[in-house]
Amino acid sequence: MFEINDLVVYENGGVCRVEEIASPDFVKNNELYYTLQPLFDKAGTIYVKVENDRHVLRHIISKDEASGYLDGLEDIEPMYSKDDKTRDREFKEALKSCDLRRWISMLKGILAERNRRLDQGKKLNIGDERNMQKVGKLIISEYAAVMDMKLEEARAMIEGTIN
Repeated sequence: MFEINDLVVYENGGVCRVEEIASPDFVKNNELYYTLQPLFDKAGTIYVKVENDRHVLRHIISKDEASGYLDGLEDIEPMYSKDDKTRDREFKEALKSCDLRRWISMLKGILAERNRRLDQGKKLNIGDERNMQKVGKLIISEYAAVMDMKLEEARAMIEGTIN
C-alpha cells in the first residue's frame, strides 16, 4: 500500500503524488481510493482503487536505478515489430505495464525506425509518432522527478544518452 505524499507512476498517467487515501464522494460502497495528482500536469486528478488488479501503480525508481538504466542502455534491446498490428499490441502492453525497461526498449525501437525512415527520406507513421510522444513523456517525467530536474533538462539528458 502506498502512503500519502509517495511519488508513484500510474500507467499512462505518469508520475503522481498520492494526495489522499479515502472514499471519494462519487463512491457509494466506501471503497478506498488513492487520489493522485500528476506532478507535471496540475489540471488533472486521478482516482485509483486501493484494492485493484486492473491498473498498474508503482513507486518511482531510485536515483541509482535511474543511473543504472542509462548506464546499461546498450543492453536494452529495441522493441519494434515490423507488423503494424503486432507492434500496436506490444506498444499498448508496454505502456500499460508501467515497466521502465520496456518503455526504454519501446523508445529505442521507435527512434531506430525513425532514423531508418529519415535516411530514406520518409517520416515516421502517425501511430509510431504518437507512441513515441507518450512513452517519451513517461520516461522523461520519471527521470525529472527522480533526478529533481526540470522536464526540459530530463529530456535533454535522455535524448543525449539514447542518441
